[in-house]
Amino acid sequence: MDLRRQLMEGRVQVPNVGSVAQVARIHPPFIVLDRATEEVRPVTEYLEDLALSDCSPLTCRSYAYGLLRWFRLLWLLEVE
Repeated sequence: MDLRRQLMEGRVQVPNVGSVAQVARIHPPFIVLDRATEEVRPVTEYLEDLALSDCSPLTCRSYAYGLLRWFRLLWLLEVE
């Protein structure tokens, strides 16, 4: 059975890699780091736009965690 099908059936656990980090800048106040602790630049660019729309810093944090979950799946599937 291929990995995608196993994922859809809930038979594969997505690895707990990467993290969300609070940074000392205003826009965005949180960033997503990959498994090598490198900043995931496309996520940062999205969070910058979100932060500039005058949302709460906690909204940026919530979106960062959501995007981290998405990227974990992409990394598992080896999608660039």
